[in-house]
Amino acid sequence: MDTRLIAKNAAALGISGVLAKAISAVVGIFVTRYLGPGPFGDYSSAYAFVGTIILFAELGLSQLMVQDGSRDASVLPRYFGNTLFVKALMSVLCLMVMLIFMFPAGYNSTVKTMIVVLGVAVCFNAMNQSVYNYYQAVQKLYLAAGFQFLTTFLIAILTLAVIVSGRGVVSITVTHLITYLLISILILAALKKEIRPRIDLGSVALMIKRGLPFGIHRLFYNTFSQLSILVLSLTVSNVEVGIYSAAYKLVLMLIFLPSLMTSALYPILYQLGDTDKRSHMATTEKVFKVLSGIGLPGSVLIFVLAGPLIQWLYAGKFDQSIPILMVVAWFFALECISFSLGDVLTTTNHQWQRTLVQGSALVLLFVLIMVLTRLVGLMGAAYALIIVEGYIFLSYYILVRKGVYKIRIWRQLPLIIIASLIMAAIAWLLRGWHPIISAALAGIVYCGILIALDKDFRKIGKYLWNLKNVRGKK
Repeated sequence: MDTRLIAKNAAALGISGVLAKAISAVVGIFVTRYLGPGPFGDYSSAYAFVGTIILFAELGLSQLMVQDGSRDASVLPRYFGNTLFVKALMSVLCLMVMLIFMFPAGYNSTVKTMIVVLGVAVCFNAMNQSVYNYYQAVQKLYLAAGFQFLTTFLIAILTLAVIVSGRGVVSITVTHLITYLLISILILAALKKEIRPRIDLGSVALMIKRGLPFGIHRLFYNTFSQLSILVLSLTVSNVEVGIYSAAYKLVLMLIFLPSLMTSALYPILYQLGDTDKRSHMATTEKVFKVLSGIGLPGSVLIFVLAGPLIQWLYAGKFDQSIPILMVVAWFFALECISFSLGDVLTTTNHQWQRTLVQGSALVLLFVLIMVLTRLVGLMGAAYALIIVEGYIFLSYYILVRKGVYKIRIWRQLPLIIIASLIMAAIAWLLRGWHPIISAALAGIVYCGILIALDKDFRKIGKYLWNLKNVRGKK
């Protein structure tokens, strides 16, 4: 186990991931404020439609490449070549489906135009994502992190230029097309020094068969995050879609954190899943603890400060989003505590079980959205999301306990819950202040409690403090 490489990958992913998400969050807020509920609803509808269909281009070959390539690097040229070949064919097919079905979907002309532009853009990005998976397999995630950050940076710069120039919502989607095309060219040049992909048509069918559990899960998982917006775009007005999306996308900005923490560990978890179940369980319990320590207080802060946050971020244009944000805030906490349990299934050859849970959750979410939105309006979509995310967590927990090992997670939570409640009380008392100040002061108290009373969080705090001092001396 190369701990230096793991640390390098984790640091690269952490720094670039946080910076990229921070940039995306700022630009996303500017876009939301600039467009307003109606145009932002069109924007969200186009992204949900295109983002859902392009998922069918992933048949699980990229994740299979990570699994097998991390164990045996000699298979990578063939796996990588086959992955790119199949991904290119499927991307073209997905683009055709987008262009055909956008007409019966009943979208207006603006949304249709954005679908055309974004459809081409996401095809390029789908290919880029497979390259990032290759870098993951060879444990060079720092390269993937660099390209992903550059992608975010270019989109941000071009989007801000569109806003400053006063152009419309379609122009914002053009920035994505330009960026993904440019990044594809840069990646192609970089790969010439890395690997020579080799297409082996005879092994494609077997790879698809083996990779299908990963592909179906990826399809279900990512469709799950888009489904509420997609269903609303087909059933309610663009203004209502904009109101819901303004709240929901604030929480989605944080969902990268669980995957960010586990991506660098994936190759190691695959190896431990085959050779050392005890170490695998210990690692998973620690990851669960850290993710819980991030997700629970994060959701608590968003819930308590939902009103001030929405009013400040969106300049009073989306006040109707406040009650929606108070509900969907808990999506972040539930996603954090369920993510590491899902990874146990993935890295111990129980991927089909994870896929079945995600698939049934997708069906349940669709049914609940259709039923609850008729009963309570837009809030129904928010309630449906939280109910189903709770179902996913409980399903993963039961499957891991019964089919893998007796994971012990509940003992990790009491201190985190107590510290989160204290933080919530402080944030509530300071809710009349600027939300950033309120959140920062409450967060400092929360971190202080954890570091003072828990040895694992104390180690993390000590490590970060020493890292800060080392950088300060440099």
